[in-house]
Amino acid sequence: HHNYASLWTITCFSTGLIFIPLIHTFGLESRFSSEYSSFIQVVLAIVILVISVILNMTNFSVRADRIHNCGMVLNAFARKVHRHINDKSDSTTYDTLVSEYDHILQKHENHSNIDYLFTKLRMKNYYNNAWWYPPYVRCLYTIQFLPYMLLLGLELVWIYLLVTPAT
Repeated sequence: HHNYASLWTITCFSTGLIFIPLIHTFGLESRFSSEYSSFIQVVLAIVILVISVILNMTNFSVRADRIHNCGMVLNAFARKVHRHINDKSDSTTYDTLVSEYDHILQKHENHSNIDYLFTKLRMKNYYNNAWWYPPYVRCLYTIQFLPYMLLLGLELVWIYLLVTPAT
């Protein structure tokens, strides 16, 4: 979801970069001077650059693909383990399976803490969560996206102030 939030933020800021000069080009009334609007354009361009660099460094889509691949390998491993559940396998088989499981976990990227919390939330039959746990997890999840929401909100407020006449 961070990938989508980042892309939407970049898209909205890019749209703002296109929209701001059009106001002055077409001679529309603006609350701010041309110099101030130019300054905001530079700020928007810097924010786009920073978000693009962060997005490139974090590689959300690549990470999601790696985690998906780990899940596929773990599913195959679970089918392999399932054969040994009822056949009273010896300790050598158990040790081999544990070693293979550890190798799978070390080989692949692990989920973040919020993924674990969401799993606990969804698997109610395995976990006895307190009444406050669901809103707590959703709150933690939402907090991750506050920087995107704050940036988009600031841009929308600034554009609104740009196009509304001063009173």
